[in-house]
Amino acid sequence: MKRALIVLALAGGFSTGRAAAQTIPDGSAASKVQLSYRRTPTFRFDPFRHVAIPHWGLVFGTGASAVNNALNAEDFGAILYLAGIRTGIPPKKVDNADSLTIGDAVDAIGLIPRGLGLNGSAQAQGGAYLGGPFGSHVSLGFSAGGSGYGAFQLDDQVVSLLRDGNGGRTSFSFGSSQAGGLATAEGGAHAILRFGPVGSVDGVKVNLGFGGRYLRPIAYAHAGSTIPNGGSIMITGDSISADIAIEQLFTTDPSASLKGSGKAADFLVRFEWPTSGLALEAEIANIGSVTVPGVERSTAQFKVKSTNLQEVNDSLDNADFKVRDTISVNVTLPRVVRFTASSWANRILQIDLSTTMPVTGEFESPLAVDIGTTWRFIRTLPLRAGVVLGGNQGIGYTGGFAIEGRNMFLQIAGQSLGGFLRKATGVGVRLELGLFF
Repeated sequence: MKRALIVLALAGGFSTGRAAAQTIPDGSAASKVQLSYRRTPTFRFDPFRHVAIPHWGLVFGTGASAVNNALNAEDFGAILYLAGIRTGIPPKKVDNADSLTIGDAVDAIGLIPRGLGLNGSAQAQGGAYLGGPFGSHVSLGFSAGGSGYGAFQLDDQVVSLLRDGNGGRTSFSFGSSQAGGLATAEGGAHAILRFGPVGSVDGVKVNLGFGGRYLRPIAYAHAGSTIPNGGSIMITGDSISADIAIEQLFTTDPSASLKGSGKAADFLVRFEWPTSGLALEAEIANIGSVTVPGVERSTAQFKVKSTNLQEVNDSLDNADFKVRDTISVNVTLPRVVRFTASSWANRILQIDLSTTMPVTGEFESPLAVDIGTTWRFIRTLPLRAGVVLGGNQGIGYTGGFAIEGRNMFLQIAGQSLGGFLRKATGVGVRLELGLFF
C-alpha cells in the first residue's frame, strides 16, 4: 500500500492535465499508435516488449546480463593480471581464459569477503519479432529466437576452506554449492486486447495481454552434491576425513536435446489514464517448463579417512566422474512477476518504476527494483537513465539512448550493476533495431 501511494504521488506531481508523452515524430506511420502501447523498454525478460510496436514492423533485438555478489571489475582485472604473471604472458595481452590456472581461481576466492560465499546469475535473449495492430483494439506479435540462463552458488564453507584453510575451523561441507545452465530455441505468439476508455472519454483504458512460446532445448548442464547438506570434510592436525559425492548432468548431443520440448505462458494486464499521464501494469511471464532428453548423468565420490596424505591423494585420483546413465530432465523455467508504474508530465519526461519478483524455477535472479527516466529534449532522440536496487548487488545504474525515425528505430542501453564501472559486480547490454512497414 505504501508503494502504491508513492507511485500515485509521483503520478500526480508529474501529470499536467491532458498532456501526453510524445515518443515518435509527428506525421510518421508510427504516430498512429495509441498511448497505451508506449511501454518503456526494460532490461528484464519481457515477452510483450515487441507485441505492440507502433506500426506493423520487424524488430531484431538481443540483450544479456551477468552479475555476482562479490567480485567486481577490478577484481577480475587483478585475476587476469596474475594469470599473465603466472604464465609469463605480458598482462596487457591476456585476453582469454586459456592462461588461467587453478592457482588463479584460488586467488580469486581470496578476494571474496568473509561470510558471503559466491553466487551469480546470467541471462541472455535474442531473436526477431514481427507484429503490429489490427485496428484500434487488437495487436498481434510473433517471435523467433533463443534464450539462455545460468546460475551458480558456492557455499561460504567452500570459500572459507579454499581461502583460509583450516586455521579457524576444522569442519566443512559443500553445503548449497551448485551450478547449472540452460539454452533454448523458441517461437511464440502474443496478443494484446484493448478496451476503453471506461466510464468517460477521459476514463481508464484497459489492456489485456496473453500468449505462449514453444521451446526446444539446445543444451543443459547441472552439478551439485547428492549428499544432504553437501557431505562433510574434517581436517585436523594429524588426519583428514571426507565424504563427498557430486552428480553432474549435461547434454552431449545437441541433436538429441532438440528432440525435447517445452511450453511457456505469459500474461499482462495494464491500466492507463492517458490524460493524467499515469499507467499501472502487472505481468506474469515464463510460466512453464521444458523437458530435456539425452542428458548424461555421471557421479564422482570421494570418501576417505586417513592420517596418510598418500592415501588421500590416491582417493582423489580415483574420484573421476563415472557415467551412470542417460535420462530426461524436466526443467522449470524461472517464472517472473513484475509490477510497473509509469508517469509522464509532458513531452519531455517519463518516469517508470518496476519491481521484478522471481517466484520459482531454476536460474532465478534476486528481486530487483528498477527506477528509470526517459528524457526527450529532442523528440526523435530519447535519453534514458536510471538506477537498479535489490538482490545482493546493492545499487546499479542504467543508461542508454534511442533514435526514432519515421520508418525505423534503434535502441542501445547498458547497465553497471552493484556499483559503477570498475566497482561493478555485474554488467548488462541491450541492442534493438526496428523497421516499420
